[in-house]
Amino acid sequence: MPTRTRPLVAVRLIGPTATVTAHAATIAAQLSAYYGRDRVTCRTSTRPAGYSGESRTYITITRKEPR
Repeated sequence: MPTRTRPLVAVRLIGPTATVTAHAATIAAQLSAYYGRDRVTCRTSTRPAGYSGESRTYITITRKEPR
């Protein structure tokens, strides 16, 4: 079984789709800048939430693997 590195930060946003989309972009950019864009990988994943018109976005910051 392959091992995944533990994330430095994991964030979950749930709410109205327009709000979540706007905040996710801002938060992902701020976290990438804080941890160093050249040293981390930022991934986002968006899925529908339980209520109509809402969504869930997951933001994960992990260290880049040495090459």
